[in-house]
Amino acid sequence: MQYIGSGDEMQRIDAYSIETMGIPGIVLMERAALAMEEEIVRRFPAPASVTIIAERGNNGGDGLALGRLLLAIGYDVCIFEIGGVRRASESYQIQRKILENLGVCFLEALPETDSDLWVDAVFGVGLKREVAGIQREVLEEVNRRNGYKIAVDIPSGVDASSGRILGYGFQADITITFGLNKVGLALYPGASLAGEVVVKDIGFPIQAVDAVSPETVTYTREDLCRLPKRHPWSNKGTYGKVLLIVGAKNMAGAACLSASAAYRTGSGLVRIFTCEENREILQSRVPEAIMTTYRTEEEALEKLPEALAWASVVGIGPGLGQNALTGRLLSAVLAQGCCPLVIDADGINTLAALQKEERELYHSYGAPMILTPHLKEMERLTGRTVADIKNDLMGTAKEAADQRHIFVLKDARTIVSDGSAPTYINMSGNNGMSTGGSGDVLTGIICGLLAGGLSALEAARLGVYCHGLAGDEAAREKGYYGLMAGDLIRHLNAVIR
Repeated sequence: MQYIGSGDEMQRIDAYSIETMGIPGIVLMERAALAMEEEIVRRFPAPASVTIIAERGNNGGDGLALGRLLLAIGYDVCIFEIGGVRRASESYQIQRKILENLGVCFLEALPETDSDLWVDAVFGVGLKREVAGIQREVLEEVNRRNGYKIAVDIPSGVDASSGRILGYGFQADITITFGLNKVGLALYPGASLAGEVVVKDIGFPIQAVDAVSPETVTYTREDLCRLPKRHPWSNKGTYGKVLLIVGAKNMAGAACLSASAAYRTGSGLVRIFTCEENREILQSRVPEAIMTTYRTEEEALEKLPEALAWASVVGIGPGLGQNALTGRLLSAVLAQGCCPLVIDADGINTLAALQKEERELYHSYGAPMILTPHLKEMERLTGRTVADIKNDLMGTAKEAADQRHIFVLKDARTIVSDGSAPTYINMSGNNGMSTGGSGDVLTGIICGLLAGGLSALEAARLGVYCHGLAGDEAAREKGYYGLMAGDLIRHLNAVIR
């Protein structure tokens, strides 16, 4: 698990390192410059022309230190100091004095010719106001120029804590960021300006990070060790029984995808509760699954209690449709309330439409519950507009969640929250996964991990991460345009071994 820092958290980590641990700020600045030099030399060997655009804060000081290092090893370096900030930081003044002693000339305007590399050292993670005036004019001009664009720590204009664009932003090809990844680099639209993000260690002590304890985390491949363990003395009953209440007439695909994903994620037994018309398709596509079918609403409600008593995990929603039967099935599941529950798709839409008395069943449900809405479903559930939700993904998920109701808010960056810190941002996955059935696969994955014994929060986080990794594996083979939901299931084996 890796921390992701907000702007305020990174400033506190920096301050703790300097004031409590005694590391001089200029030392951290030199480490940042060395880290950038290493990355640049690896990608663009000298000689290459480099223009560094700097303001007079510590982000600009990082840029000046980088310029000095590159100059010493043969790069053609020029520095344009915007000078819109009246008072220079102490570290910036030190770096500038060194460059003056070396005879480096500071440009009074951007060079007329393009550079091989443009380095944005204008604003760092502390930016709170909108970019305007001379700084905006310079960034606009640099964005129009040819050459490879490098951002120091974060592209100028990106809010480090939210990913919002503060008026205008630098469009980077790569962002070399220090210590921890930043929330603003992980969330859109900031992520769209960041380009490739490379996190470099510059010597922040672990004590400083622990003291601040950032409130956002993400997973990496090292976290696959969290998957449920398989035991040599086990049997199919060891790994749980998943009941999937899915698939109205002509929606057998949703049932097939969610059931297959649950099995691929290690479930011992999967039972599909669906309408009779889906039986033939599902038995041919998922022969491993147990089938419970119904022809009428009455028959469905008669058979449901036995199926619920059998299950150790329940998933409801994919392909069910928004109708009276879905409402009655959901109410019956909520009233039962004795095993972990995943609600997706039409299960969420139906929940949003339940009457007040029936919604009380949601609040009083006796076992952990995971809800997996996309933005429009979240709008129906919370009353907040899609625009408001998109502008505050983490806050929306955290506000809606609590210890028993975990929210998986699905977007380009999916958020997982149980209402407390830390909040999880998922960094796996790609735009090829924006296709029908992808959410059905996620429901099955999460149910499978719950059946394997993971806690609800862990199953939600790890399920989202594995879902995205499967999408990345599929995209390497299929490309983004040709990726289908079934490809995610086929590539789960490459992720879960």
